[in-house]
Amino acid sequence: MDNEFEGAVLAFARKVGLFCPGDRVIAAASGGADSMALLQFLLRYKERLDICVEAVHVDHRLRPESGEVAEFVAEFCAARGVTLHRFAADAPVGHRSEEWSRELRYGYFERLAAQNGAKIATGHTLSDQAETLLFRLARGTGLKGACGIPARRGPFVRPLLGVTKAQAEEYCRRQGIVYVTDGDNLTDAYARNRIRHHALPALESVNPGAQSALGRFCERLAETERYLARQGAHLLECAARPGGYDLTVLAGADPVERQAALRLLAERARLLREGDLPRLEGLVAAGRGAVQLAPGAVLAAGRGLLFWQEPLPRESAFEPAPFAPGVYRLPGGYRVELLLLQGKECEESIKFAQTDKKALNNCADYAKITGSLCLRTRRPGDVFRPAGRNVGKTLKKLYNELGVPLAQRSVLPLLAAGSQVAWLWGQGFAQGLAPTGATRTLLVVRPEKEHSVEGMA
Repeated sequence: MDNEFEGAVLAFARKVGLFCPGDRVIAAASGGADSMALLQFLLRYKERLDICVEAVHVDHRLRPESGEVAEFVAEFCAARGVTLHRFAADAPVGHRSEEWSRELRYGYFERLAAQNGAKIATGHTLSDQAETLLFRLARGTGLKGACGIPARRGPFVRPLLGVTKAQAEEYCRRQGIVYVTDGDNLTDAYARNRIRHHALPALESVNPGAQSALGRFCERLAETERYLARQGAHLLECAARPGGYDLTVLAGADPVERQAALRLLAERARLLREGDLPRLEGLVAAGRGAVQLAPGAVLAAGRGLLFWQEPLPRESAFEPAPFAPGVYRLPGGYRVELLLLQGKECEESIKFAQTDKKALNNCADYAKITGSLCLRTRRPGDVFRPAGRNVGKTLKKLYNELGVPLAQRSVLPLLAAGSQVAWLWGQGFAQGLAPTGATRTLLVVRPEKEHSVEGMA
């Protein structure tokens, strides 16, 4: 049985090319059966795969026993000489959702991968793949969503997508690996649990290999999606004209290829949302009008072309920039310097900032920030929680309170992870991010402008 499990995982990893010789692989170890089976497999096969194996555990601090689980994982790693990276959330304030937990976890994973030049291996199984597909189909999804969980995405790899959760649990038992069972997974309070406890067993009563069938469906659909993306890119090349894309060529194309092309265009601005494709299809059919996908990103039709239209003067907008230390000179006279300080520099900067409130407002404990930061301007739905307040506000409400002129609202720089604004021009960092004596990595923002910004000084 062990050879069967390990053989299946090894075959899947090689089929999709998850590992390369010399890779530094950090396994996400939650303490559950899936993650412990993954870590055990990687440790047993690290020489054959020629990889370096480490582990990471994130304590969300949502349950009283979370500290015990963290210690359990630490003891497992210590007994095997495995380097363990640990991260614990701040003490909970108010309700914290599954989405919050996911953003916290993946935000830390992404920073860890970037800092260490590593891949993050997660314990998602074939059972998770089947549940995800059923959940998305029930909720409503497109082709891309029905592809399920990708085996590779950015720094993340998922070696267990070829085996079921039951197989992972059996592997742990045969290997003598103790694991923790999350009590939340035993209730029907969550939609995914109801799918796991009722929908999947019902399907398996029809076909014992239902999970494998759903997994193969996701793989085939992913291949189809990649093919259609290539066809969409080819259509865009054929329709390309000076200043845009020929509407006649787009309108005359196969609808599926046209939708793939429109998806590629739209996702240059942001991920496609439900309802975007019908609006864009209507734009092509009408030959006139406009659809705003994001601030500064408007697809318009006219003069026989589909083209990007900028609602703001070109000098008033700037492209979003993934977080990286450096100096950014932005349109409108804005200048932002981003620094990451550690060691003595970190300690000295915190001491200095504590004597200057304005400087302290622009300092944050980098480890407290969840998600991948981006330097950009506002987007619909952005929320900021000002320092000293316990509630978040949409930027629209906050700007109204501060009396920021409408013309300036779309160009003021900010740092955000998703829709959560971490730092805002004129306001500094959000509540809960201030550095303390325990801070090891300090994020410093130094904003400058030729003239003060009315309402945000």
